[in-house]
Amino acid sequence: MFLQQTHPEDVKAAIRKRYGTIKRFHEAHALPEKGVQDVLRGRASKRVSDAIEQVLAEQAGNSTFSEPNTVDAQNHRLSRTGN
Repeated sequence: MFLQQTHPEDVKAAIRKRYGTIKRFHEAHALPEKGVQDVLRGRASKRVSDAIEQVLAEQAGNSTFSEPNTVDAQNHRLSRTGN
């Protein structure tokens, strides 16, 4: 579900945030060395896809994203005029 809706670079970033490197992710889940790369290129692998989905689901559950504060954006030094 998450994998098909997420950009490949975002998938790799989520894995790196959780495991540090793609290699550690592969080792932690006993996956083939090029497993993530193969899945992101369209090669089917249920084991790898399931492991990636788990990471993406955890990230979605722990998301701390918030809407930008428009007041802060208006007061940003680069947004000011007349300096």
